Amino acid sequence: MELLRYRKKALGALAVKTLPLAYGGTVVLFVNTHLPRDSELGTYSLAIATFFVISLIGKSFGLYPLIKSLAEGAHGEGIWKAGVSFWTATQIIGALFIWGVAPWAPGIFQAPGLDDGMRWTAWIILAFIPRDLASALLQSKKEVGRLFLLEACYFLFAAGGVVYFAATGVLHNSDQVLGLNLAGAVLSTAAAPVLCFGRVPKWGKASRTVWGNRAKLGRDTLGIGVGDLVYTQLDYHLLSLFRGSSEVALYFAAKNFFRFYNMITQAINLLIFPTSSNLFARGEISKLKGLVEKVLGGYLGLLLFINIFIIIGADWIMATVYRGIFPDAANILRIFAIASFFEPLYMISENVLYGIGKPKAILITMWSSLVVFIILAVILMPALGAIGSALTILGTLISLAGIIMYFLHKELQISLVSIARTVLSRRNK
Repeated sequence: MELLRYRKKALGALAVKTLPLAYGGTVVLFVNTHLPRDSELGTYSLAIATFFVISLIGKSFGLYPLIKSLAEGAHGEGIWKAGVSFWTATQIIGALFIWGVAPWAPGIFQAPGLDDGMRWTAWIILAFIPRDLASALLQSKKEVGRLFLLEACYFLFAAGGVVYFAATGVLHNSDQVLGLNLAGAVLSTAAAPVLCFGRVPKWGKASRTVWGNRAKLGRDTLGIGVGDLVYTQLDYHLLSLFRGSSEVALYFAAKNFFRFYNMITQAINLLIFPTSSNLFARGEISKLKGLVEKVLGGYLGLLLFINIFIIIGADWIMATVYRGIFPDAANILRIFAIASFFEPLYMISENVLYGIGKPKAILITMWSSLVVFIILAVILMPALGAIGSALTILGTLISLAGIIMYFLHKELQISLVSIARTVLSRRNK
């Protein structure tokens, strides 16, 4: 299997994604249980979601095209300079925008104290600029050992700080958690030059053609970022507009578990994105097709076993983890368990299509599903609150998965039927 040909790198990619899982675990166990539900928890969830909005837009426009080019072995003069410039510019503009709208944020999102949360977010965005650039460079080179160290500086420091504050009884507000995120980002950024020493491409002089090509590619790949934003971050903001930060806190408590699924998918994509790009560039289409079918089939089979337990035991899970703080979150968790089947179909297929140079297919998928998201959100969120938001995500992911699988079948003849056949043929051997 091409993805696992370098077994150490595959295991390393999984290890990299255990770090955000560790941080996510501290959020579930400590942040969600120590920050007041009616105020601070909603503020934190909205602030961190805003950070991800700006970050994903910048990654889509600047870093994803850069990772693709470097993974394919492109060394044209000015490619590195253009990618770095686009990434940095989007983040600085985003940080300034967030800082500027901070005074109005509490009123818009019905979240007292969100103005300070937005200012923390602006600083975090700036601190992440060198760190995420280093992450992109190491990902393109599949240097997962160094990538692990880079990620560990941020996630383990922030997670350790949360645990320490909780253990000493001083964890009470969102400013503390956001401050730990900022400190972890600074530490990770400080480690970036050491971990990337001798690996940074030449700066070079970018011609107008290079700037134009990079901008065009970045424009197309915005579909990846915006598509991900629809179901990963923008739901928090819309729910807060309709129902306020307290309802966001409930939703955040349940959706944190969905992030664990998302991290596993991202671990797979750490390798499948550059690998699919490399295989396609070498013309090994049949090998790429087999790779994608095996990955999707294996992961969906694993999800089946996990989700049977979660759907049956959702009430017990929520009561045990949150000690009765969020008794109304169990049904939201069940909805996300069902949604988890469609998330890898969309995200992995999306990364494969981008890897083989089909960003327009992703754009069509994103814009079509964005309409579905808006319609469902306007109907369900005001009426049903957090449950309505979860149903909105489920409907959106079904739309995203259905449309993206159409394009995947068109380009590589991959379908749910072919995935099932591949899995069954492996079992019969």
